[in-house]
Amino acid sequence: MGNNKLNAYAARMKEGDEEAFALLYESTKKGVFSFVYSVTRDYEVSEELMQETYVRVKQNIRSYRGGNFSAWLLMIARNLAYNHVRRAKRETPLLENPPEREYRMEEGGTPVLDAVKAVLGEEEGQIVVLHAVGGYKHREIAKMLNKPLGTVTWTYKNALEKLRKYLEEEGKR
Repeated sequence: MGNNKLNAYAARMKEGDEEAFALLYESTKKGVFSFVYSVTRDYEVSEELMQETYVRVKQNIRSYRGGNFSAWLLMIARNLAYNHVRRAKRETPLLENPPEREYRMEEGGTPVLDAVKAVLGEEEGQIVVLHAVGGYKHREIAKMLNKPLGTVTWTYKNALEKLRKYLEEEGKR
């Protein structure tokens, strides 16, 4: 979705238009979820953080001054996701052997997201999820991650090859 359209929705939201918020949410939810998931690698947490992102957007829409709405939205999502990851690293489990919090297929996960978690590193996973699931162009991902475009496309190509090999091996088992 174009930034002009998102800016128009944001302007309408500032005036209290709930329909504009709904349109903005529908236009951006997939990309926000993909970005958050690429950071947390936890489906349930990503859903919660995505919703929190939109709560913050509603709360802070008056502070949005125009420009690149998508970048502003993803900045909020990124900050929430990284804060969650930092907090999770500091937490000590109460149980000696805590149950693993993973989004499993029987809970509705997808084999592709499971493979991304199993095979790819953090940066590779972010790039694949943002492009394949979020629908972002490589150029947009390069700006988001502050990486050269060539690095993003090369990483994406190599990550897909790793996923292909992994999925082929899993299919043989």
